[in-house]
Amino acid sequence: MKRKGAVALFICALLSVSTLSFASTPASTKVGLSKDIIYFVMPDRYKDGDKSNNNIGGFNETLTAFNHGGDLKGLTGTCLPGDDGLARIKSLGFTAVWLTPVVTQQEAISAGSGYHGYWGVDFLNVDPHLGTNADMANFAACAKKLNLKIILDIVTNHTGDVIKYHGNEAYIPAESKNLKKPAWLNNLNNYHNVGDMGSCWGVGNCTKLGDFYGLDDLATEKPQVWQGWGQVYSQWLMDYGLSGFRVDTARHVDDNFFKNWSPLIHSSASSVGIKDFTIFGEVYDYSPFNLMEYVRRNKIQTILDFPFQASATEFASGYSNGPTLTMLFENDDYYTSATSTASNLVTFLGNHDVGRVGFIIGNKRIQKTSQLLPRANLANALLYFTRGIPVVYYGDEVGMTGTNTGKDQFARQDMFATQVDIWKTEPRIGGTPIGNGDAFQATTTSPIAAYLKQISELRRANPGLANGVMLERYSKNSIFVVSKKDAKENREYVVAFNNSDTDEVVDITSATSSGGWQLLLGQSEVTAASNKLSFTVPALSTVIFKANNPIDVVATTVGKLSIRADDLTGFYHVKAGVKSADLLSVEFFARVAGSTKWISQGTDTTAPYSVFLDPLDYLKKKIEIKAVATNSQASKFTFPTIKFTMPAKSA
Repeated sequence: MKRKGAVALFICALLSVSTLSFASTPASTKVGLSKDIIYFVMPDRYKDGDKSNNNIGGFNETLTAFNHGGDLKGLTGTCLPGDDGLARIKSLGFTAVWLTPVVTQQEAISAGSGYHGYWGVDFLNVDPHLGTNADMANFAACAKKLNLKIILDIVTNHTGDVIKYHGNEAYIPAESKNLKKPAWLNNLNNYHNVGDMGSCWGVGNCTKLGDFYGLDDLATEKPQVWQGWGQVYSQWLMDYGLSGFRVDTARHVDDNFFKNWSPLIHSSASSVGIKDFTIFGEVYDYSPFNLMEYVRRNKIQTILDFPFQASATEFASGYSNGPTLTMLFENDDYYTSATSTASNLVTFLGNHDVGRVGFIIGNKRIQKTSQLLPRANLANALLYFTRGIPVVYYGDEVGMTGTNTGKDQFARQDMFATQVDIWKTEPRIGGTPIGNGDAFQATTTSPIAAYLKQISELRRANPGLANGVMLERYSKNSIFVVSKKDAKENREYVVAFNNSDTDEVVDITSATSSGGWQLLLGQSEVTAASNKLSFTVPALSTVIFKANNPIDVVATTVGKLSIRADDLTGFYHVKAGVKSADLLSVEFFARVAGSTKWISQGTDTTAPYSVFLDPLDYLKKKIEIKAVATNSQASKFTFPTIKFTMPAKSA
């Protein structure tokens, strides 16, 4: 990679604040990608734009575990309308593109190659299978022209498998002593060298210290390592104008890694005028009680939302009902703090590891073939119209499904004409098996692609439908209904999902009493009597209404605050008792007894309103807690202050 100068390696620890009448309130907790729609793509499987780089070891287009020829030139395309590259992705309504790692990979082994990008050895240069650094620059230039943000998948936990073992003694083979770049990666002392994660030796947590499936595990607690990664990835973001990183295997790095490394990245981004650079980690865990610690304590800016993936696909498949989504979103308060919110979670339905949404929905429960398309679109509506930053996995827009287990290499199909026999006959939702053709031809014929374009345009035209305030209105059996709010227009939206194969009539209370409602999506009519609404949600579909008048039902009654230990996490749960049909925001504050400065503990925009205090912030201290509710007319309601002594140990 071409160097453009020294990388700033300093930490910006100060958080800008604005002053409320009695409290310090942090600046917006939303990340830079909070309003984006992301297309996640594996370059090797998208399009072959340069066949000259196919004659490199590891190329075998007939086997699922090897390189197939896709590259950066193919993904970039001509940058003109009608092209299959980035212009196609833009036309589908996406605003950001996330690439799997593009760094140079280790040589192929008998079981496969590093076509996916997670076996890096040279972290300064683009893998020759994918092209050159100049190709990456052209890709970035096209993305900028199309106003598409670039998110690069990166690895900090490990490198490719170069280190070997004699018993418990690690060594680097002579022919590989200078293989890795930069040079500090060739220093054996920068690795843990304790064997595989499943059977490591020595003292400590094997999930942090062991090799991830044999890949060389770095000692990410060492300054040379996290500072080294700061230099490496700062250069990538500066050279190519990136907007974000997705960090692979984030649960396996040292607990302090993100506290040390992230400020270096944000500082470098700021130094070249990149505002609101976003870092999200892959913490492969389906429990919000575990995930919240990576955000709240380990200080990963945000993470992939595996609980959403499970709950959304279960609901869309009909395997579970509305209360499953209620539970999912009620757990959002675990992520709420002065610097974090569940709205930052990166949501998805399927990916290169867990499999495709079409395959997952078809395997959650026995489905009628005719229901797969409406259920896939129901899942996509959940993805686009609830909270979070939506990601669509490449190929899902043309109905790709899966074969065999449907996971990992069996979910990494070719967009171009495939030579893998099992993929030629694989079912396509809303279409037919691809045979000897390519998937690009389905861009204009796939009903899923058409639906994604429709709902992305709906989000663009109605910002309140994007990642904003959301309040559950109804959750029972097959129905889940939320209200959302456009803060600028102060207009309410009602979004209703039905996973049943029969039409359902729904009665709800809204925050708007006059002016009527307009239908934005689906087929339905609404009957309104003051702020009481009644409408039908057709089978296996989503309907959206927008109020014609601003929100006017804003009466708010505040009650008391309460605090108790949360047995699942050891944090302390603070609840605010409040009654209102309005879409409120409630900000919580705490201060040590005797202090005059109130510190924000986060803002909750979804009932029931609560936050979870980290006991480590206040061990053995007497604290005071208060909260302020704000309604849609900007009126504020202050809860009575409560006092609490934090125990000497966390719960």
